[in-house]
Amino acid sequence: MEWHAPWDIRVTLDLFLGGLGVGLFLLSILLTVYDKNRYHKLAAMGAYLAPVLVGGGILFLVTELGRPLRLITTLYNFNPQSMTSWGSLVQMVFMVLSVIYAWLYFKNNTTGSLFKTILGTGTVFALLVGGYHGLLLSSLGRPLWAGGMVVALFLVSSVLGGTALLILIKELGISFGVPQKVGREIASASDAKGFNFTALFCILSALQLILVLGWQISLSRGALDTTAAATSLMDQFGGLWVGLVLLGGLVLPLLGSLYSLIKNKSSEMPKGMALTLSALVIVGGFTFKHIVLIAGQIKLPFLF
Repeated sequence: MEWHAPWDIRVTLDLFLGGLGVGLFLLSILLTVYDKNRYHKLAAMGAYLAPVLVGGGILFLVTELGRPLRLITTLYNFNPQSMTSWGSLVQMVFMVLSVIYAWLYFKNNTTGSLFKTILGTGTVFALLVGGYHGLLLSSLGRPLWAGGMVVALFLVSSVLGGTALLILIKELGISFGVPQKVGREIASASDAKGFNFTALFCILSALQLILVLGWQISLSRGALDTTAAATSLMDQFGGLWVGLVLLGGLVLPLLGSLYSLIKNKSSEMPKGMALTLSALVIVGGFTFKHIVLIAGQIKLPFLF
């Protein structure tokens, strides 16, 4: 077994930060549609952070490529058959849309045709970016990344991570760029029935756990090369995978949020639990993407 990892942790950071940005953007859209007056503060925070996180991930990717202009050349030398060309285009369009969306929130201009257009097109391109992260890997022909499940795994992981990050922001009371008047309006509406973050957190944790376990089972029952790749992953990263990805990043958050819902389905998780479980999800999400990226590049000489 031979290590062959031209992509290092900087690519993981691109996938991770980009995923968090996409997740925050989508959740900001969801809160806007649900009740943009009550959740103006949280939706605004999601809007502000989305382009920062996605842009930060792209910067890490550019440093890993070693030639910053290479990202630009993929745009004007567009190749319709290249997944990288499509990915660069989609990410750049999303960056523009997310910046406009953040600016509209900053100016408190959340009505009108422009805002509605950004909501619709931004949602489409956010999903495309989230899907592209997994699609790029699956298009490279490596056994561990083969199949459409990697696309779903990366997309759901991104949305779950964005949800966890917004819960952290909510519980810690972090806010900037939100007028005080808006904050008072939100406080006055606090008695109204609100969006249940715990339910969404529980559903996404359960879905990601099902996807991860289903993916591992499909790999173990696949062809010789996929079985060998799955075995290699567990041999090299079994402790981290079980401890941080499965137990810490998915099982505990699922059980904790489910317990909170069973106890009182209309209330949110206690602050301490919400902070702890959200942090575990973020750490588990980063570990998941890093292990999948690195393990997928391990060369198995007897197969390749």
